[in-house]
Amino acid sequence: MTRLPLALVLLAVGTARVHAQPDSTAPSPGAGLDPSALAFPGGYRLRPLAPSERLALGTQPMLTLGQVLTSVERHHPLVDLGRARVAAAAGEQLAAEGGFDLTLTAEGWGAPVGYYDWARADVALVQPTPLWGATVWAGWRIGRGGQLPDYYGHQRTLDLGEVRAGLRVPLWRDGPIDARRARTRQAEHGLRAEEADLDARLIALRYEATSAYVRWVAAGLRYQVAARLLELAEARDEQILARVQAGGSPPLDALENRRVVAARRGTLVAARRALEQAAIALSLYLRRADGTPWVAPPARMPEALDAPPPSSFELRREIRDAWARRPETARVRALLDRQAVSVELAENQVAPRIDVGLAASLDLGAGTPREQETLGAAVVEGSILFSMPLQLREARGRLRTTRAELSALRADARRIADGIAAEVQDAASATRAAEEAVALAEESAEVAEAVAEAERRRFALGATELFVVNLREEAAAAAQAALVDARGALVIAHARWRAATGRRE
Repeated sequence: MTRLPLALVLLAVGTARVHAQPDSTAPSPGAGLDPSALAFPGGYRLRPLAPSERLALGTQPMLTLGQVLTSVERHHPLVDLGRARVAAAAGEQLAAEGGFDLTLTAEGWGAPVGYYDWARADVALVQPTPLWGATVWAGWRIGRGGQLPDYYGHQRTLDLGEVRAGLRVPLWRDGPIDARRARTRQAEHGLRAEEADLDARLIALRYEATSAYVRWVAAGLRYQVAARLLELAEARDEQILARVQAGGSPPLDALENRRVVAARRGTLVAARRALEQAAIALSLYLRRADGTPWVAPPARMPEALDAPPPSSFELRREIRDAWARRPETARVRALLDRQAVSVELAENQVAPRIDVGLAASLDLGAGTPREQETLGAAVVEGSILFSMPLQLREARGRLRTTRAELSALRADARRIADGIAAEVQDAASATRAAEEAVALAEESAEVAEAVAEAERRRFALGATELFVVNLREEAAAAAQAALVDARGALVIAHARWRAATGRRE
């Protein structure tokens, strides 16, 4: 013969007695009731219900999302990293501009021992310019000594020395562009790329910080839902004990309620753990002035999440605007411009070098009649230089490399543009779905709470089972938790939409 489990027997007994009405002469509920007086199969006896702990939520000024985002912008390590890279790029730009610094050169020669006793000194200022690669220079030199042979004649000057000035201009290679100007332009584009990368970091971190903040608030709200659910069972414990004493409920109801209290306390512990976990995750974005993470206490918990305004999308325009606003687009444009400079320089280096120069000099002071005759007049000289590697393997190889790298960057730019378009479309879809989910969750929570309240009233009249009441309450709590999650998902979806479209507000 099949034996029924003990739990089913107790449930049947409770069902048979649930509709019994309390005697009018019964003592007042809970008056002098000892829960240990109730005996259950196996010798189990109820103990007095110990109080449960609660977190104090929202007792201090609430932590706002704006405070979290301000902390991210001021103290997050990735922001500091981005700023350091921008500073490094600015330093590189300054170093590149140093290629056009005015340069002072000074040299001296002498032959104190030998057949010819002579010495000379030469000082010059050299100034490269960005004007077609031209270089201008000016200087002074002086040569002293005894009689020198004619082939040392260029070392002679009058007694006050010789002033000189000149100009050298490249006509082909290094004319339209040279290494100095290329480095300067590349450094400028590199700085733009790092600034755009910093903006991209900020947008991504704002979205991540918003998500972490919303999850923290949602965890706090779910903790409140679990706490309210536990309070219902704890408040009902003494009432059920009184009804059991009065004969209005079976002893199994007291045992069942204790089971529910224990289970809901376990749920509250899990909700507290989830809240602590969310606070720790938020501390990665919420930092003190020295940059160390700060774990927000439950007392700073807001009462609710601010509902974002209803969304309205015109996807084609939003995608076009996102391409213009997103820093990833600005960064890849800067990289393309920098690589285009490399290609331009490589193309120029394939050409032959043809430089022309012009120089003028004038000796000052006195000298021997022969020196006055040969050195006293002003001299103007012109020059031309031609140079070209015959095989050009280095220049042609560099040109192929830079053109291939430019093609790779263009392909990457197309990938980024396609990715931005997909992100905007997906963010719009997620936002619309989140708005619909919130509306459905609100309706579900209202209905579930109304059903639970009606079931509690029926239980107070003895018209339903405690088991059913618990099911209704847990369904209502689950609906409330789902509503919390839906509202959090909506706020996160709006944050994702702002990040996808490159909005910073």
